[in-house]
Amino acid sequence: MNKPIDTSQRLLRLALFGNAGFSLLSALVIAGGGDRVMRWLGAPADFNALYLAAGLFAFAIWLLLNAVRKTINLSSARAAIGLDLAWVVLSAPVVVFAPLNSQGRWVASTVATIVLCFGVTQWIGVRRIIGDGKRPERAATGSK
Repeated sequence: MNKPIDTSQRLLRLALFGNAGFSLLSALVIAGGGDRVMRWLGAPADFNALYLAAGLFAFAIWLLLNAVRKTINLSSARAAIGLDLAWVVLSAPVVVFAPLNSQGRWVASTVATIVLCFGVTQWIGVRRIIGDGKRPERAATGSK
């Protein structure tokens, strides 16, 4: 018989699954499309996208391993939030300075926005879990 999943972890679990799915899909598109995708984005010919695809694949597996745990490891969830934030911050110089064409800049900006949404949702999910254990009791005097 399956035990019910802690409802306070639901949002974080869904965000981790979504982030993992998006990362895995991105890795597959980059690895499968290879040079064609990079040319379409305007990336330099010497850019090896397989390293990016391998990193995204490893990140997706790590997120999945945390998402399927009975109790989500909050330290790992916080690390995922930090890595998402790093992706967003490091996307800014890529959009501004990298030799990408307009569609490459648009894709990099859109991906950064999606990653930011996952990071914020994961952060809210962590806060909900932490908040469930730290609800202050109201004083018996009835003061607010």
